Amino acid sequence: MSHEVETMAWANEVPWHRLGVEVDENLTPDQILRIADLDWLVKRKPVQWTGADGQLNTSEKYFSLVREAFTRTCDGVKMPEQELASGLTDQYHPIQNKRMAEFFSDYIKNGVATMETAISLFNGKIVVLMAKTNENFELAGGDKIEQYFYIASYHTGRDQVKIRSSRTRVVCNNTFSASLRENVAIKGVISHRIEFTDSIEKQVKEDLGISVEQMRKFKEQTEFLASKKLKEKDLLNYLVLVYQPELLKEKSFNIGKMFDKGYEFKPSRNINKSYGAFHDRYEKNGKLLKLENTGNDLDSCKNDNYWKAFNCVTFNEDHLRGGATADEQRTKHALLENSSIKGKALDIALELAKAQ
Repeated sequence: MSHEVETMAWANEVPWHRLGVEVDENLTPDQILRIADLDWLVKRKPVQWTGADGQLNTSEKYFSLVREAFTRTCDGVKMPEQELASGLTDQYHPIQNKRMAEFFSDYIKNGVATMETAISLFNGKIVVLMAKTNENFELAGGDKIEQYFYIASYHTGRDQVKIRSSRTRVVCNNTFSASLRENVAIKGVISHRIEFTDSIEKQVKEDLGISVEQMRKFKEQTEFLASKKLKEKDLLNYLVLVYQPELLKEKSFNIGKMFDKGYEFKPSRNINKSYGAFHDRYEKNGKLLKLENTGNDLDSCKNDNYWKAFNCVTFNEDHLRGGATADEQRTKHALLENSSIKGKALDIALELAKAQ
């Protein structure tokens, strides 16, 4: 809800609740951070308590996470020091909002993205910085793909920093929660148990495929896959190459008979699930259930193509492998989970599409 927003700066489209400060879309990450009153610092502070003897004691083992006192840019009000979390050890490394803003600098300088939102939720416990990529494009059928990516920094003492891509613009807690539930292309976390150095940032960007060159390359690959149609037999061949390539070595194997009763060679669960995702269905306990939000409703996927085939694999990896319930999906939000399968699936899709 809107009252969960503490401070915010936003560019472009006006949020429905009209909170925060409107800014120019050409601001640097540091500038939007400052205007949104998010340039405050957090620090570890030893836990203190008063003993039975009335003496003030200071812990050498446990710490609180404290937001330092600061003055708001918008109204000049002096904000006092605020405890955000407690019971931390010296293994917890605070990550500053300014450090998170630096994550976007390379994209802004290279014209790959523009800053869209800087927002504080729940009195500074969650800070979200979002950029809108300039690699927005239209696929076959006229689908306009607008992609955002953001970093959510949690000053809670327990939650990891989350990196996500999203088609949902975050301007409140509701849209933030919606973006976390999406089938996203970029999905990673950063632990507070390590120092977030420049070398780790570089590795994270490369591993998640969001370096400047990777983003441009993926746009080209996406457009190419969406332009190449495939038939049912092509789809099965693709899924076998991704999940069960050993079947193709058997002389008596016939793709056309894979789903025949009594046929010796049976498709794996991942082939079945990906095939079902391609057709918006999911089999569970012998029953066929309808899948929603697979992306198949995009005009670019209505004419069956390799872009749709690739998406059915990523949908399986992100949502169906290991379960389709919300609780089961939440357990899968780890850094680079199943990324090797998705990378392989993309390479195979491109190879088959080029061979047409």
